[in-house]
Amino acid sequence: MNMRATHILRAAGCAILVAGTATACATAHPEQQLSVTADDGRLVPLDSVTTSYMVNGVKVIQRPNAANDVVAVNLYLLGGVRQLTPPTQGIEKVLLVASEYGSAKYPGGALRRAWSLTGSEIMISPEPDWTVYGFEGVRQEFDSSFAVFADRLMHPTLAPKSVKLASARMLTRLRQRKASPDGLVWLLADSIAFANHPYGLTPNGTESSLAALDSATLGRYVAEQMVKSRMLLVVVGNVKKEAVERAVTKSLATLPAGDYQWTLPQPMPKPTTNVTLVRRPVPTNYILGLFQGPLTSDPDYPAFRIATALLGSQVSQSVRDEQGLSYLSYAPFMERGVSAGGLYVSTTAPSEVMPLMRKAVADMKDFPIGAFNMRYMAEGWIINYLSENSTSSSQADFLARAELYHGDYRKASDEMEGLRRVTSVGVRSASIKYFKNIQFVYVGDTTKVERKLFKSF
Repeated sequence: MNMRATHILRAAGCAILVAGTATACATAHPEQQLSVTADDGRLVPLDSVTTSYMVNGVKVIQRPNAANDVVAVNLYLLGGVRQLTPPTQGIEKVLLVASEYGSAKYPGGALRRAWSLTGSEIMISPEPDWTVYGFEGVRQEFDSSFAVFADRLMHPTLAPKSVKLASARMLTRLRQRKASPDGLVWLLADSIAFANHPYGLTPNGTESSLAALDSATLGRYVAEQMVKSRMLLVVVGNVKKEAVERAVTKSLATLPAGDYQWTLPQPMPKPTTNVTLVRRPVPTNYILGLFQGPLTSDPDYPAFRIATALLGSQVSQSVRDEQGLSYLSYAPFMERGVSAGGLYVSTTAPSEVMPLMRKAVADMKDFPIGAFNMRYMAEGWIINYLSENSTSSSQADFLARAELYHGDYRKASDEMEGLRRVTSVGVRSASIKYFKNIQFVYVGDTTKVERKLFKSF
């Protein structure tokens, strides 16, 4: 399972280190102070130079920055798990990994040799709502990097041997994760919590799906799914618009248009709280419970996000800091079309931990914090979030998520303002509304815990 998960252990810390400078949590509107370097060396607000345009049917969002020669290119293949069926889980990643072994213009080893000359780094990240296929390199090699990058996507040779190699690599990683009790609890989480929903499928594939994928199936997928309407290209860094337009015109813009339309996924009917127990003879037990949150477009979303961060702080304090019952305990937050939160703990004493987690959830439903502390904490969370999105590649992802989840890349800064408007009443309301119907997975010694402890949530 691949997901964007954040855990906040101390959302209200007094200072966060940003670019080597200690910044107070209460700094007002730090996102409005962010800037990029223009061609003439002036610092200008980053939103003032970020643009969106079409190149023969391919949508591009571009944020230039002349501070250095780094360029990040992220191509979003939209749809994610909604493009999959149980037999095709993992197909997009297998396709992109297999393309490393040759394409039409760069057959066999020529592709790896051509790519090595660029010095760029490729990135393949299948996620529930899309697959990110991108690279980070330098301005001087942008044209050659983009040419190889695009040919891999558009014209992979997909020789049977290459597909088997790609599938074998992914199968090895999957089996390694399943062999770890911590890896297994995460692998099982979405498939159980989101059964009968697209999120119940995994973009990284299962053992059976990866073993069955072949060249013919991948070839059909390329022909049917590699269309311009499924693509969003985000470019951040020191490259001219003209260079981007030229590179896209020669490559991605020649693909069929297709008729794909991006929408947010639908939420699933909420089940009752349940637990899946998996017996493993290990000294440490792993517990992960997931609960469904609002759509990213829902007015409840900012409050749910803050509430989940606070829940993580509560769980860590009561389980780890005060009782010493875990070396890691928090509340994961999953940023995707239908958001999700959860409870995670690794412990040798699950029967003692479960009541503490239940109390943390109950306390959030009776949230007492005052308005001043709420704002103070939100500012600290925002500074931390912005510091995590300071690289060119992460800025590209920040822009894409605003465009796809909120309908406009310019709403990236508005999202921070939405967090500031969250009140203690909103946090309490979100906790009551969403911190329930928790689907637990327990991996470890099943004799150390009773099912009724999970049902009590």
